[in-house]
Amino acid sequence: MAPRDYYEVLGVGPTAAAEQIKAAYRKLARRHHPDLNRNDKTAETRFKEVQEAYDVLSDPKKRRAYDQFGHAGVSGAAAAEAAAAAAAAGRRAGRVRYSPGTPGGATVDFGEVDLDDLFESFARHTRRGRGDRRPSPADFTGAPGVPTPDIIHPVTLNFEQALGGTTLDLRFDTVNRAFSETIRVKIPPGVTEGSKVRVRGRGQPSPTGSGRGDLIIITHVSSHPYFSRSGKDVILDLPISPGEAVHGAAVRVPTVDGPVEIHVPPGVTSGKKLRIKGRGAPARDGSRGDQLCRILVQLPPNLTDPEKETLRAMDTAHHFNPRSTVNWNI
Repeated sequence: MAPRDYYEVLGVGPTAAAEQIKAAYRKLARRHHPDLNRNDKTAETRFKEVQEAYDVLSDPKKRRAYDQFGHAGVSGAAAAEAAAAAAAAGRRAGRVRYSPGTPGGATVDFGEVDLDDLFESFARHTRRGRGDRRPSPADFTGAPGVPTPDIIHPVTLNFEQALGGTTLDLRFDTVNRAFSETIRVKIPPGVTEGSKVRVRGRGQPSPTGSGRGDLIIITHVSSHPYFSRSGKDVILDLPISPGEAVHGAAVRVPTVDGPVEIHVPPGVTSGKKLRIKGRGAPARDGSRGDQLCRILVQLPPNLTDPEKETLRAMDTAHHFNPRSTVNWNI
C-alpha cells in the first residue's frame, strides 16, 4: 500500500508554516502515543506514520524534495543527502551543545533552540540512531530553557480509588537506564478521568545536571457496576416496582460509604432523583457532593393477560397519556 500524503497525515495544507506543522505533530504524537493507548493495537502504526511525516516536513530540504518529487524525493539517495546537509548545519550551529550518545545523532544547541526544538531533535535522533525505539511519554514535555524532561505516566484506578484517594508504588527507569527507582505517589480524593497529579522533582534527570523534571500522573478511572459520576455527585439507578411507585416505600441502597435506607415518596415516577446529602465525591475546597438515586419504575416480568388488561383499563379510565406534557414538536 502506498504511503499516505504527509500533509494529510498531519492534517495541514501544503502551504502550512513550520509552526503549524510543529503544533500539528505534537498534538497527534500525544494523541496516538502507544503508551497512552494500550488497548488500541493501531496506535503504534499511526504514531510511526505521524513521526515519519513530521521528520520530512520539519526539514526544509526534505520538504522541498517531497514537494517536488513526492515520496520518491525523500527516499534513498535524496534522503541521505538531506540528512547529511542537516548534520553539517548542526555541526556549524551555536555554542553549548549536548550530543546524544549514539554516533551520528542530532546535536542540540541549548543557546539557540527552545524545548520544542530539543524535543524534535531528540525524536529524530531516536528514530535514526536506535531503529524503531519509541519515544516515551517523557519525551513530550519539559520546562523552558535547559531541559528537565517530565515523565508522563498513565495509571488506571477503580471507582473507589478515584473517589476516596489512594497510594501507588510506581517503578521507573531513567532515559539512559542509569538507575531505576520506586516512587510512592499519593492520589488525592476526587480525581476523574484525565486528571493530572504532579509530583515535583521526580521526573528524568537533566542532561546538564541542572535538576530533574516532574512526574505527571494521568488518571484513567474504570467504570463501576452501578455507580457513575456527574461532577461532584455520584449517580445510582434505583429500580422500583409499580406498587412501590404508587404507595411509596423504604428502600435500602448502597453508597460509597456503606448502605443507607431512603424513603421513596408515593407517586414517584421514572427519572425522579432522590438526593442523599454528603455521599458524593470530595472537592478541592473541602466540600463534598451528594448521591443522586435516579428512579426507574419497572414492570414485573411475565405479566398475565388479565393483568395487562387491568393496566390498559387504568390508562383508559384516567385518559392518561404520559407524553401529553412533552413538547417534541412532531
